[in-house]
Amino acid sequence: MKKNKIIHNIKFNKPNLQRDIVIYEGHFNHFSYDKHVHEDYTISVIEKGYMNAFLKGFHHQFDKSSIITINPDEIHACGISDNSDYKHRSLYLKPQIVKDILKDNFSKKQLSFSNSFFNNEYIYNRLFFLMNQENMSIINNLSWECELIDVINNILKINSKASDIIELPSHSILINKVKEYMHDNFYMQISLDDIANEFSISKYHLLRLFKKHTFVSLHTYLMLLRVEKAKSFLQKGLSLIETAYTCGFNDQSHLNKRFKSATGLTPGEYKSFFK
Repeated sequence: MKKNKIIHNIKFNKPNLQRDIVIYEGHFNHFSYDKHVHEDYTISVIEKGYMNAFLKGFHHQFDKSSIITINPDEIHACGISDNSDYKHRSLYLKPQIVKDILKDNFSKKQLSFSNSFFNNEYIYNRLFFLMNQENMSIINNLSWECELIDVINNILKINSKASDIIELPSHSILINKVKEYMHDNFYMQISLDDIANEFSISKYHLLRLFKKHTFVSLHTYLMLLRVEKAKSFLQKGLSLIETAYTCGFNDQSHLNKRFKSATGLTPGEYKSFFK
């Protein structure tokens, strides 16, 4: 029996009018992303087939009926379902963009998406149009930007918790402080003892709490954080070897391995989209 041809297509695009927005397109029939995080707000739609996903500790299957919304720093994963191909598109928005929209349109300072996904055919069609690179050539920059802001406003009205203050339990506060510590020191060779001593907590208790709240180990989270930082440096034009050492990886090979499992591309392939 003839084997199906392997499909592994990934594209990134940065609209010239807004440098803080990245549009992604992926089409696979054999690849699944490992658990990872983004520093951005992520809004995704499925164009074809079914996608398996891990969101907020639960497994889901999505098709064209769902709009997927992921907050910054939320652990998630996605991949093929039933060995069939699927195609999806994502919009990555820097937190400052969302903060500006909240301030101007909702008089709020802080936001998180209420649910990991919701259904709305009208918004789906508008998002799909905006994320299709072919459509960008038939509308001007002003129209595209106005439409994007209006769609985001609609999503926030339907699926967000906009608030001035979010009260967190003590364990969540601790985990957030640990994450902040790793964000500040991602380029250093920090150890589990370093982190435990910083917060005067047993390293065994810390490991258990961190995985319970984030669904990954401390070490895995640090590697994912370094990949996110590497993406920013590559977009700015740093060389692969500079990026590897700036982000705390042992060498370029270590960067390549971690980067591809989280993005589906090598660092060099990713960098080529942002020249």
